[in-house]
Amino acid sequence: MNIRNKVLRYYPFLRSLDDKALEEMFNVLVVRSYEIGSRIFNEKQSCIGFSLILSGQIRVYKIGDDGKEITLYRLRRGDNCFNTVLCALTNSESDSFIEVEENALIALVPMPFFKMYILNNVHFLKYIFRNLYNKFENVVSGLEKVTFDSIENRLINYFKENIAKNNGSRIIYVTHERIAADIGTSREVVSRKLKELERRDLVELGRGKIKVKKL
Repeated sequence: MNIRNKVLRYYPFLRSLDDKALEEMFNVLVVRSYEIGSRIFNEKQSCIGFSLILSGQIRVYKIGDDGKEITLYRLRRGDNCFNTVLCALTNSESDSFIEVEENALIALVPMPFFKMYILNNVHFLKYIFRNLYNKFENVVSGLEKVTFDSIENRLINYFKENIAKNNGSRIIYVTHERIAADIGTSREVVSRKLKELERRDLVELGRGKIKVKKL
């Protein structure tokens, strides 16, 4: 599938643009590939353009005063980086960070075109409010888990989600530090609880991976 077809398939609100505007958009569109581990759209990079995620997965997170990370939500195909929307609306920079977790292909609509043709488009507004609400629910759900769930329950739910995402594979390739960021605690707490689960024969710990034996 070529870039044009991908963009229109995953972002159908763009079909509401007239033919001239649509052609102009594809003439100015910038397509970039990002590898796992890349950190993108930080600080002033957010103002480069409106992002269209065509493949891959990226993680949005914040860093606390103590240097610890906490994952806010993840973005996938059909989403966009909200830092770019914030920049378009307020000309300000976000204090969140974005890291590529799966090799990503992202198309950027230059900000002048975005502001002129897309920002006030009613179909775009419906898309962005729906998308923002879904991410808001993710953040609220994460806060509820941190507030009310025990560390063990958070770990078990984390394992279940990853097993489901990996087509039933019970081997999860992840660091203790990343788990801590995803479930909202410290690496030391995660390591201590995982060792307890290993003693109970629920998991088997390896270098950079965890085998889930029982749930």
